[in-house]
Amino acid sequence: MKKKIISLTILAFLLGSAVTFAASNYYADLLAEQQEQIEQGIEEVYKARQDEISEQIHHDMVTVVETERQRVMNEAESYLKQKLSEEQQGRMNEHTAAIRAEADRIIEEIKIEIDQLFEE
Repeated sequence: MKKKIISLTILAFLLGSAVTFAASNYYADLLAEQQEQIEQGIEEVYKARQDEISEQIHHDMVTVVETERQRVMNEAESYLKQKLSEEQQGRMNEHTAAIRAEADRIIEEIKIEIDQLFEE
């Protein structure tokens, strides 16, 4: 009787192991069969995310370009105003110097005429 119980126990253990092995192989095979589908799903997610990233980068670069364009315009306008102001000041200095020189010449001539009045 003991031999029968031991034999049945061993037989049940072997059958349980075989069923477990077969079941685990079945599920492993099932997962392996779905590998391609899983890879395709991952690839789709990757492509969708790459498209989102590309769109975001494009949007950000358009913003950067517009910001830099505005900065270039501001700098150019500021530099132009500075150069025009320098030119204006230079011209005014030239004209002022010419006017002062003429005024100084006239003053000297008037002084000479006044001196001549007192010499008479």
